[in-house]
Amino acid sequence: MQIKDFTYLRIEHYSGHPEVKAAADILVDHVASDKSFLKDKPGWTKAARKLVASLWMREGDMFRFGTKKDYFSAGSRKQVWLTPKTLQLFKAMLDLGWVSKAYEAIPPEYAKKQQGGLVTIYCRSLTFKNLLKSLKVEEVEADNDIPLVELKDNEGVLLPLTAKYIESESYRKTVAVLQRHYQLLVTSDVKSLTSSTNTYECIDPLMLKYQRKWKGNTGNGGRFYSPFVSMPKDERLTITISNQTVGSWDFSQLHPTLLLLLEHGVGVEPNMFSTGDIYSMPEYPDIPRSGHKALMNTIFNAKSKESAAKSIATARMWYDLFDDCWVLQTYKKNERRDGDPVWPEKPLEAAKTYIDDFLFRHPAFQNVAYKGLWGDLQLLDSSIMEEAMHRCNLRGIPVLPVHDELVVQRTKKEEVRQILVSSFHKVTKSKFVGFTPKMSWSEK
Repeated sequence: MQIKDFTYLRIEHYSGHPEVKAAADILVDHVASDKSFLKDKPGWTKAARKLVASLWMREGDMFRFGTKKDYFSAGSRKQVWLTPKTLQLFKAMLDLGWVSKAYEAIPPEYAKKQQGGLVTIYCRSLTFKNLLKSLKVEEVEADNDIPLVELKDNEGVLLPLTAKYIESESYRKTVAVLQRHYQLLVTSDVKSLTSSTNTYECIDPLMLKYQRKWKGNTGNGGRFYSPFVSMPKDERLTITISNQTVGSWDFSQLHPTLLLLLEHGVGVEPNMFSTGDIYSMPEYPDIPRSGHKALMNTIFNAKSKESAAKSIATARMWYDLFDDCWVLQTYKKNERRDGDPVWPEKPLEAAKTYIDDFLFRHPAFQNVAYKGLWGDLQLLDSSIMEEAMHRCNLRGIPVLPVHDELVVQRTKKEEVRQILVSSFHKVTKSKFVGFTPKMSWSEK
């Protein structure tokens, strides 16, 4: 049993394959049998094909899927596909024996949240798999109903986009860039390395479909996401595009760079970018780099030193088996605490000391602490990436963004580097045209 087998089932695929159609018809008929009148049969059929295709596309048989009605209610759903139709159809799968609850499948060491959050899981049955014996990955597509732009509130609940935003040039540009970007990728023969067979196979088309996601309002955040973003970096660098190997350009310490540029108009703090790493704090060797990054983001985003210290004082850390990395998290009020305390003794005092140590080491950041700038910074880095995607689209260069990283064919290495630099200058209004952002190149 692998930890990856316990990921959530996401309903984001569709297929018109005859076997998918036949299985979907069985589901719809089962739902209809319990109703005197079934409205919107085409809508039910479409939803059923999405569910069948998405379940078939899973790498493993085990998966998580929440069935509380609240998850599927308008005004509280966190994914567009969490609809009453989906819930009813999933329950029909349970009735038909296509999936079943796997009560005994969770190892005790995985039962806690810090070990993957495995509470209720399901398993695909042999009956289901026998329905789809000839279906191939190439015959499954990303669901076209997935919106290219998504807005959620601070709790992750979906919000409607405003008419003003939909009519804006910003929205039109984003949609145009993403549509062209997806079409370029799906026609570029993107393949991933299958570890079990050590062969290259067509990548899941959903990996290539990006969304721009806003939080709170359409000026806050705006980063680009697809399932490809969650793929471990070592795996990302093993893909091929048009039978060519890839590498990636990664902006180094982009947010600190932007903070310095915006606050001081300079891109180099003495002894920071030239000789060191802002996310390295030698005074705290037990905290990994990712942990320091999380704590520093808290300093930048809190409203005061006191509130930053209170948040940092709650920090706990654990090793995430799914993502194969250390995780450091801070908590609000009475939230359930997971992992081990970062500051086991006098946490508030220790947190204040940490803040002082950071600002002493990097005094240039004193004026940008406690300003809550995460949304502005993500807006800047996502706008840089959108401009880079746009310019790559115009040149016919397929690229895969991962926030401030861009996976590209190695043959396009220098061309894309220049595109990233020019995109950086355009988004920052050329104010810092004399400054070249630091980037690193990675390849397998």
